[in-house]
Amino acid sequence: MPKVKKVPFQFTNEIQNGKHILTLSGNVQKKYWRDDDVINAKDIRESLDTVTDDIVIKLNSPGGDVFEGIEIYNYLKDHPSNVTVEVTGLAASAATFIIAGADEVIMNVGTSLMIHEASTFAWGNKQDIQKTLNALETIDDSILAIYSDKTGQSADQLREWMNEEKWFTADEAVEFGFANSVKRAEPEEEPQDIAELIQNAVAVAMANLSQPVTDQVEQELKPKSLIARLRKGE
Repeated sequence: MPKVKKVPFQFTNEIQNGKHILTLSGNVQKKYWRDDDVINAKDIRESLDTVTDDIVIKLNSPGGDVFEGIEIYNYLKDHPSNVTVEVTGLAASAATFIIAGADEVIMNVGTSLMIHEASTFAWGNKQDIQKTLNALETIDDSILAIYSDKTGQSADQLREWMNEEKWFTADEAVEFGFANSVKRAEPEEEPQDIAELIQNAVAVAMANLSQPVTDQVEQELKPKSLIARLRKGE
């Protein structure tokens, strides 16, 4: 399993071009204390409850608590505004529920997405371990239902990916239905052909030179101009 480095926490709200921008970076966890630096449903609700503009969530998260992620998923799914999630680094594990709740998902070039089975620690006798195993299987079924609704992929395919802890590139996330598009750098305008540039420049120069001469000839050939010149003895 690839080791995911800790993602620095960020939770900011701002308005840009009539859109509400919510930047989320860090782990997805329930907030127990006021100063907990985590992506959580409570703070997201407080940020977006009264928002009527389109919402853009810039997301970078290695995931975290499955139940907190599902709560955020359902909140975004039910929000009346149009919600776009733009993945700026990583959307893994429970963070993928945030993208699943969006109306549109944009992956930046170089970003990644990862899905896997639910996991936890277990302690106790064999009955306790079996209860934990049953709970994990139920949670996996819930996760699978969310992914199936988002992507349209079959249950068998999604279960296989979750089993292997599947990582997706930005393009693969689009290909398999987790995202809608990949945001790429705007290509620079291709320079015009040098010969074409010279030809155009010459044509413009010739037009500028000939125009006054043509105007002057037309003026000289007018009858009134000719009579005036004859009277002056020209």
